[in-house]
Amino acid sequence: MDLLLGILELFATFTEGLTVFSVTAAMCQRKYDIRKHIAFLVASGAVYTAFIMVIRAFVPYASLITLVAVLFSLAVSFLLSKGDILLRCTSLMVTWFFFHAIDYTVSYSLVMVMDRLARSSEGAESIITSGAYRIIFILVSRVLQLLIAYLFRHIYPKVKALERKYLSLILSVALGGYVLLNAFAGLILSDSVITVQVAVILSVFFTVISLIATIFAVTVKTKYEKEKREAELMEITNTMMKKNFAEMQNTHDTIRQQVHDFKNHIRTINGMLEKDTEAKAYTEQLLSVSYKQARLCNSGNSVIDSIINCKITEAELQNTQFSYNVALVSELNIASIDICAVLANQIDNALEACRKISDEKERFVKVKIFQKESFVFFKVENSCKKNPFNSKRELVSTKSDPSGLHGYGIKNIIRTAKSYNGTVKSDYSDGVFTSVAMMLNNS
Repeated sequence: MDLLLGILELFATFTEGLTVFSVTAAMCQRKYDIRKHIAFLVASGAVYTAFIMVIRAFVPYASLITLVAVLFSLAVSFLLSKGDILLRCTSLMVTWFFFHAIDYTVSYSLVMVMDRLARSSEGAESIITSGAYRIIFILVSRVLQLLIAYLFRHIYPKVKALERKYLSLILSVALGGYVLLNAFAGLILSDSVITVQVAVILSVFFTVISLIATIFAVTVKTKYEKEKREAELMEITNTMMKKNFAEMQNTHDTIRQQVHDFKNHIRTINGMLEKDTEAKAYTEQLLSVSYKQARLCNSGNSVIDSIINCKITEAELQNTQFSYNVALVSELNIASIDICAVLANQIDNALEACRKISDEKERFVKVKIFQKESFVFFKVENSCKKNPFNSKRELVSTKSDPSGLHGYGIKNIIRTAKSYNGTVKSDYSDGVFTSVAMMLNNS
């Protein structure tokens, strides 16, 4: 039994150190590649185990051992990870607090279920010293520590993105809870069953409160930063769209003017070639050939015209049938940048879906813009290879964008429509995807 317990103690100490170092490095961002990181991690765990076991042999005070363990962990954090001292201290304090909170809660719970409730101090001695209860305590405690460390693994990388005030708040809560838990630790030696029950309740209470505070700070901050980045990115994207379409419209107008002037020059030359019958015949042939005008949209709204005319050319280049119907009965009071955000993204998504269809004859995009009462409707239909909705009826982006910007087009359409008290409805049926954005046309 003593040999088994000794081996188990070594394993438990090594596992504890390894988990603490690993979680702290994940919160602060590891310094090395994964292979070197694991090597340093295992080596640090082995040194930590030997160091703690030596101290336990000569120092009977648990509080002193805990202090040494925390300081050793801080030193290891400089070896394995990046980050300033506040981030390191917060990460370490939170980790050690939850791990020791688990130890205390398991200890109290074991005392509660032991047969010697009348003498709780004797039960505590069995857990602290040796025997079957000590083995149960070690196994249950370490399994819970590893389980919690695994369950919250997605939160660790987000801690380093928190502002200093959030880190300070979490550090204060964890430190305060840690002090209180250590104060409750003395209650386990009490002979009163009620006292032990109170210790269990209080330890669980402060653990839960600290956990909620940590998760709340990380979640709120992360969500705020994500929404802020998305809003900034969408604004930049929309501004660039508006600028590009304005430049395209200017270029298009310039080309049309140049074509018009060129035809006038040909007429002038034709009139000057009365004697050169061959040259005159050639210029007359040029003039007789009608200039192939593009299927230009002239809705009266320059932004809509620019977008559709641009996308007509893009559709032709990818061999996609493109048709449109724009019926505006009154002037649109929607900002140009917002028209771009909705219509351009709708058509871009439609053309993207068509490119995935191997049979070019099946590719089509239909655009319909109309007004009804006080609303403007932007409706885009396109052929679609497969259902773009997931099991939760959420649209899934199929773009393989290495920059990670895929999916923002859909978000941009929804966000812009909502800003005009509108909605976006999407549907898929029989190989056709339909997107309808409705926006209030404020007067």
